[in-house]
Amino acid sequence: MTNFTQRISLLVFGVLCGLSSLMAQQDPYYSHFKFNRQAYNAGAVGEKDEYICLSAIGHNQWLGFDDRTWVDRNTGQPIADGKIEENVAPVTVNFNVNGQIRSNKGQKLWGGVGLSAFDDRLGFMKTTSFKFQGAFFIPIQGNFARLSLGVDLGMTQFGFVDPKFRWREPNDPRIPNQSVNESKFDLGFGAYYTQKRLGTRITNFYAGASLSHLNGSKYSLVWGNGATSGLTDYFLAQHLYFVTGADIPLQNPAFELEPAVLVKYNSKLQIDLNCTVKYNQTIRGGLGYRQWATTDALTVMLGYIKNQLQVGYSYDITLSRIRTVSNGTHEVYVGYCFQLKAPPQPPRPYYRSTRWL
Repeated sequence: MTNFTQRISLLVFGVLCGLSSLMAQQDPYYSHFKFNRQAYNAGAVGEKDEYICLSAIGHNQWLGFDDRTWVDRNTGQPIADGKIEENVAPVTVNFNVNGQIRSNKGQKLWGGVGLSAFDDRLGFMKTTSFKFQGAFFIPIQGNFARLSLGVDLGMTQFGFVDPKFRWREPNDPRIPNQSVNESKFDLGFGAYYTQKRLGTRITNFYAGASLSHLNGSKYSLVWGNGATSGLTDYFLAQHLYFVTGADIPLQNPAFELEPAVLVKYNSKLQIDLNCTVKYNQTIRGGLGYRQWATTDALTVMLGYIKNQLQVGYSYDITLSRIRTVSNGTHEVYVGYCFQLKAPPQPPRPYYRSTRWL
C-alpha cells in the first residue's frame, strides 16, 4: 500500500464532501439485493402470498479503510496535532417488513403494505431513512401473473457526524466542523411484475423498475456561528433501478439456479450480477459481480435455508484500486416469513326439524 494511493483515494473523497453543492451516488448497495427488493422497489411489498415477511441486512464495506489525510506526504508520519481516523468506510443496516391486504374474509387480495428503513454511514456522513410502502395488485391470467404498482412515503435524514476534515484553508465555510443534520420528506415509486412460470423450465420469474427520491430534496446544512459558520447544500438525487431474476430447476431436481440482475443509475451506471445454486432447499452458494464505472468487486455468497428462515453471508473481493487500502466487504442477511392464520370458526349448530321425519 503506497501513501500516494491513499492520498489520491481520500483526496477524491474529501473533494466530494467539501463541495457546496454535493450530488453523487447516495443510496447504499447490497450484495443480497435479490432478497431485499422491497428496500428499493415499493412494488415488491406483499410478494409472498399469505405471509408476513421480515428481513435484515448488515453491510460492512471496505473493512479497514482509514482516513489518512493527516499523514505527512514526505515522512509518512502523522502531522503534528493530527490523528488518523480509523475505519471510516461505509457501514449500512437495512430492515424490511411487509404483508398483504385482503378483504371479504380473506378471499379478495388487494395489495401489500410494508415498512423499510436503513441507516448508512460513509466517513463522516450519515443518512437515515424510514419509508412506509403500499402497493396495489393487478392480477393477470387468473393470478398466474401479477403486476404491482407501489409507492413509498417517508423521511430521510442526512448530515455530518463529528466531522474531522483536514482543511486546506482554516474556517472554510463549505466544510462542516461540527455535527449537523436535516430531515426531508422522501417519495418513491415502483412497478413490479411476477409470473409463476415462464416457458417450460423457468419458475418464479420477477422483474421490476423503480425510482427513488422523486422529489429530489435539497438539504441546506447550516453549522457553526460567527466567523466559523458555514452552509453546505446537499441534493438527494433520483436513483433509477431495474431488477430481474428467476428460479431454474436443473436436470437433477435437488439443484436449482437462482440468477438475478440489478441495474442502477444515478450519476453513473452500476450493474450487479449474481447467480446462486440452491441444493435440496437447504444450502445456497454462488458468485456475484459488480461494476460501477469500472470493475468494482467479485462476491462470494453462502446461505442456509430452514423452512421459512433464510440466512446468508457474502464477502466482496475488491477489484478496484481501493483493494490496496481495504480488506474487502462483509454482508450478513437474515429473512423470515410467517403466517397469521385466523382460528377455525366453530361449526354452526344444526337442528333437524321434525317436519321432515
